[in-house]
Amino acid sequence: MGSDRKKILCIEDQPDTCDMFQIVLPDYKIVSAASSAEGILLAREHHFSLILLDYYLPDGTGDEVCSMIRGFDQRTPILFVTGSRSFTERRARAIGAQGTVKKASPTFIEQIQARTSQLALG
Repeated sequence: MGSDRKKILCIEDQPDTCDMFQIVLPDYKIVSAASSAEGILLAREHHFSLILLDYYLPDGTGDEVCSMIRGFDQRTPILFVTGSRSFTERRARAIGAQGTVKKASPTFIEQIQARTSQLALG
């Protein structure tokens, strides 16, 4: 069954976060990218059911990544996963993402699981 799992691209510079997603989302294969450049390359070369995108990356910001991905892929859902207090759901939607989940939320895991189930239909 492992090879037929839907894939999620995790663009996040903290590897522990992507590892945690693999644990809390066991029905999906998590593919990690530690930088904007790597994430954009993977998004361009492979099909993903969902992209989980951090806002702060070592080589740019998540909104730049989202805009670049939207330039070649308007269909794959993008969900920002961020600790930024100033980055809002409204801002995420304005740049083409489906929303945001805050890392500091006490219901973070439940929100990730629910939003993933909702968005990763493809």
